[in-house]
Amino acid sequence: MEFILLGFSDIPNFQWILLGIFLVLYLTILMCNSVIVLITRIDPILQTPVYFFLNHFSILEICYVTVTIPRILTDLLNQKGHVSFIACATQMCLVLLFGGLECLLLAVMAYDCYVAVCKPLPYGLIMSPQVCVQLVTASWLAYEDAFVNEIAVYAVAVVFIMVPFLLTMIK
Repeated sequence: MEFILLGFSDIPNFQWILLGIFLVLYLTILMCNSVIVLITRIDPILQTPVYFFLNHFSILEICYVTVTIPRILTDLLNQKGHVSFIACATQMCLVLLFGGLECLLLAVMAYDCYVAVCKPLPYGLIMSPQVCVQLVTASWLAYEDAFVNEIAVYAVAVVFIMVPFLLTMIK
């Protein structure tokens, strides 16, 4: 079973322009986030909780973008506009996983800003390196359990949606 992607196939010459735009956008995102990761790891001045979280957010952003944009690039390059059901479900699960992780990591970063602004004196004690690692690990693990649950929910939903759909199509 395949899905047909509409929208890009209407204007064939426009696809090459979109391919160039998305390719430049993808490479820019990869390079900028890689530079952020590299600089925050190398520079000893940037070994603070803010940059620790920014480092992990950049890695997560690379993962998130790598799930979506290469698929767009291949569809624009092939000009077919078809995606298999398994590929669509896999991409959707990964987008939801990385999107949820980004939300949790943004909440951790907001907590870090709150502590830095509202409790500046004990900031070093509250946001110790161990606490930072625990917060990042907790955000990854908290969403990991939900990811397995989401896959189960999607599998059951597909069965309950596809069976009536297929019976209707056969009829």
